[in-house]
Amino acid sequence: MVHNDQFPNNHGKPPDLGDSWWKAALSEAETHLADQDCQPKDEFLTDIDPRPAKLDHPENDWEYVDRLYQRDEIVHLRVVGCNQGGLLVQGNHINGFVPCSHLLAGSKKKDYLRKLVSLKVIEYDPERCRVVLSERAAQAEAGTRIKLLDTLEEDTCVPGVVTTLTDFGAFVDLGGMEGLIHISELSWGRVDHPSDVVSVGDQIEVYILNIDHREHKIALSLKKLCDNPWETIEDRYQTGQVVEAVVKNIVTYGAFVRLEEGVDGLIHVSELGGNGDEVSPWDVLEENQKVSVEIIYLDPEEQRLGLSLAVGD
Repeated sequence: MVHNDQFPNNHGKPPDLGDSWWKAALSEAETHLADQDCQPKDEFLTDIDPRPAKLDHPENDWEYVDRLYQRDEIVHLRVVGCNQGGLLVQGNHINGFVPCSHLLAGSKKKDYLRKLVSLKVIEYDPERCRVVLSERAAQAEAGTRIKLLDTLEEDTCVPGVVTTLTDFGAFVDLGGMEGLIHISELSWGRVDHPSDVVSVGDQIEVYILNIDHREHKIALSLKKLCDNPWETIEDRYQTGQVVEAVVKNIVTYGAFVRLEEGVDGLIHVSELGGNGDEVSPWDVLEENQKVSVEIIYLDPEEQRLGLSLAVGD
């Protein structure tokens, strides 16, 4: 029996470069903190100082914020608080939030308290009273992002350095501006987390999928640098064939196994027990175990592979 609803869908096209996808720039906790009211709450400071500070200029000058963003200018703001997610900063006509993922590597939040920090605006939303800034981005001179957007081209390859990993993908510094490799673009096969493929600090070559000049966002791909193994999979595999595979991930409904790099298939739990007996996948298999599997379903277009544990395993 083939269970199509259980197949992973991360092989499909990445979402549009809109807000729903770009939330990967902030972790869940960071997004929550960045969406808070413009007035700082006491909890921003409980980690460092029992006496909460108040912003001298609680209202943002949105024309000023927009100018900083559009011109890719560097602004110097004072840190007035911190929380698990990052830093609360303020200055004349602007106050905002710096996520931990956008601080310099090795920096401790408490060390920033009451200090001036060089930052760039990387996202802002007047309706939600949100300004997100980055210390990492400010390491590149003012205007770098604008120059890169004018220089970079879609469907080309460029070098970069992995700076941040999130559940959604990996951010890569392209020389003063970051692009995102969505998790679906990391490999032709199944990826549980970006850390399975890349690590922070890795120097890699990336393929530019899309450049959004209006939103100043760049979508990248790693898998586009490799041939798609699914395009020729029927030359190597057919239904009824028994092949060797390696167990990569065990879930409640079965196990995902890898036949070759970029080609993963699902052994549904109903295909693990003999005579139709119900079993727990963890009682039958373990990760990295080599197994023999029979191909019972193959759909190259949808990149889906249904398998059964071969008799004797």
